[in-house]
Amino acid sequence: MILVWHEAGNKLYHDRFRELGKLFDLTVLGPEIFAGKTYAPVTEENFKLLLFPSLAHGHWLTYVSAGMLSYIRAHPPQVLYIHEEPHSLTAFLAACLKRQSTFVLESSAINMKGNFSGANLMERVVYARADIIFPKNTEVAGVLRARGARPERIVAPLGNGVSLQSFSPTPKEEARARLAALFPDAAQAFTGKLLAGYAGRIWRPKGLEYFARAAASADASLLLCGPVSDPDVADAVRASGGVLLPALNKEQLPIFYSALDLFVLPSVPTPNWREQFGRVCAEAVFCGTPALGSNVGGIPGVVGAEAIFEPGDEAGLAARIATLKDASTRQALLDAQLRHIEDNFSWTSIARRIATETQRVANGG
Repeated sequence: MILVWHEAGNKLYHDRFRELGKLFDLTVLGPEIFAGKTYAPVTEENFKLLLFPSLAHGHWLTYVSAGMLSYIRAHPPQVLYIHEEPHSLTAFLAACLKRQSTFVLESSAINMKGNFSGANLMERVVYARADIIFPKNTEVAGVLRARGARPERIVAPLGNGVSLQSFSPTPKEEARARLAALFPDAAQAFTGKLLAGYAGRIWRPKGLEYFARAAASADASLLLCGPVSDPDVADAVRASGGVLLPALNKEQLPIFYSALDLFVLPSVPTPNWREQFGRVCAEAVFCGTPALGSNVGGIPGVVGAEAIFEPGDEAGLAARIATLKDASTRQALLDAQLRHIEDNFSWTSIARRIATETQRVANGG
């Protein structure tokens, strides 16, 4: 298998490659620089990572690498897996190199931008050559059908994965002590009340203002971390009593998740954005913290029907938080979510699904 992705060099996603590398002879290709970030090659036991110079590497839609395409042409794989949007230049050029490969497309398309009412000829070539199309969630599957993808090629949503090796629980009191040692401000949130939290961009579509008010209404403490995109949202969170930490790295995030009693992803959709998956919910669950999420995009598929609320429903979220003050209720939710996520969203289960689908196509299915 050759897998192409603009984020190939990002070590946060290498757990996926390790699991795929157990089932395939895997080579991962990507740009050396993407969106201002420079990636370094790594040596892994289960997969080969090759990074190439590229042009127009500021956006997934436009980046292209002659070296990457030359490698595909010189090493035609049994499975050519393109983790790019169908209307991107790289997806089109890779589709042109399909030959006898099983051509797999993974997409997170959320709108009709760039489709030009079906007149995008490059996108039509991608759909014509794709043998398997993995949507990120059921909403994406509908968008892909509207964009012209062949319905019979679209399989069940794949979602994102989480590694048990990277995200595992730390006892809560230990996690809180370690977090306070790293970030003294965190201690302000350890009040003895139920501690609700969020990790990710501090950005208006994430719904953090109404989440902060809901937590205050439910008499819960609130702890958040992440880079600030909207300073006024950060100010509103603090005004409601929330404690805000900076963006945390991969080693610090499991400590953060473990310190919480409850994780909440309160995203609100916009015309041009929807929460594609909600991986932070799965990460929190793997760290021993149950998760609630709004009924947007892929979130319900991660947290389950019993753990969702309508986006922007401040009173409804406050009521759910209050219900989960009971430790046994939280534990029951956590147990159910752990079983569900391990079965569907561990990198191991996702790799097995990919192998099953590609074998089906190889067998003429």
